[in-house]
Amino acid sequence: MNLVLFDDPLIRPHLLPFTYTRPVANIRCGILTLNEKWEKYLGLSSSYLTQDYLRKNSNCKTATDNLMVNGAV
Repeated sequence: MNLVLFDDPLIRPHLLPFTYTRPVANIRCGILTLNEKWEKYLGLSSSYLTQDYLRKNSNCKTATDNLMVNGAV
């Protein structure tokens, strides 16, 4: 299974300026980022589905079995 964390276009503008340079799931919440929390909880590696200008820095790996999770959750 593949974990894909996506940026919600309704939430992303409210998290500026943090989301200018990183996906929403890469924001630190406590000691871990949201991405790290999901990876630890599910035991899966993750990738990001984010804005076009950020995609060159983050890879989005998709497979036949994807779990799409809102990156702000």
